[in-house]
Amino acid sequence: MTGAGVFPFPVKGEVAVFRGELYRARGAVGLWPYVELLPEPGRPAPEGVASREAADGSVGYPVPLERLEAWYAVTWTFRWHGEPFECTAATPTTLSGNYLSSDEHFAKEHLKRRVIGYRGIFPRDEATELEQHRKDRLQPRHILVRRLAEVDHFRPKTYAVHRGRTYPAAAEANASGLIALTTGDDRPEDLIADPRDPSGEHFLAAPEQLDAWYRTHWTFRWKGGSFDAVGTVDGRIKGVYTNGSWGFADNMMLTPETGPDGVHTQYTVQAGLKNVTDLEQHRTDLPASPSVSTIRVIAS
Repeated sequence: MTGAGVFPFPVKGEVAVFRGELYRARGAVGLWPYVELLPEPGRPAPEGVASREAADGSVGYPVPLERLEAWYAVTWTFRWHGEPFECTAATPTTLSGNYLSSDEHFAKEHLKRRVIGYRGIFPRDEATELEQHRKDRLQPRHILVRRLAEVDHFRPKTYAVHRGRTYPAAAEANASGLIALTTGDDRPEDLIADPRDPSGEHFLAAPEQLDAWYRTHWTFRWKGGSFDAVGTVDGRIKGVYTNGSWGFADNMMLTPETGPDGVHTQYTVQAGLKNVTDLEQHRTDLPASPSVSTIRVIAS
């Protein structure tokens, strides 16, 4: 991956290493947590990886995290007349950059004004201390994937406890008043096999046969608003707004969606875990809903 002259490519962006080769890269939207490799024009596609067209028409080659040797964000800095710049473009003879210091006299004398700050284009042979900076993307993504898996992506869940063992369970009893438990390879002798389940992994229990039957769900706050978590999308926690303020929903540009009843509108957000606070898990006992307990988990 080399650009104009001896300047490595890209000047700024993300890079992944796959089978010893460097590629421009990006997170694969809609195929999280995959990373898409983006070969430069004229370069062969990565061998053994199927292409995928993104919503904007661009083509990438999605690879799972475990097949990458590295994935990181790249920036470059340099100095011109002793002053620091972040490189924004490179040609065989010039470097362009945004000014990183605050000397107004120097900036007004030598640079062009940006909306915020200053920029300039400089002869390459006048630039010094050209340096690459990398920010790892791979290890933080592995950590996030594990964390979301541990809490089942913050989805609401229902469980039943039978003879001291906890099973995923239906949120409502069937027409006969029985509760379906997903038991897997376990075969509780005192429960009835669900005749509607050909896999044989579901058994039916009466409420009085259970030690507990409860629902768990998560809540959090984002930008001061309260939300019920309903899962994750591309590694971001998705929540349904619960405060009921139209002004907040409008100002924060929450996404309107049709609610579960198919009639009313609910407003949702997809937020990075680092941007949420008061992330809490709640348990509600189902037979008579006598109590609700809460466990707080700090978002980090």
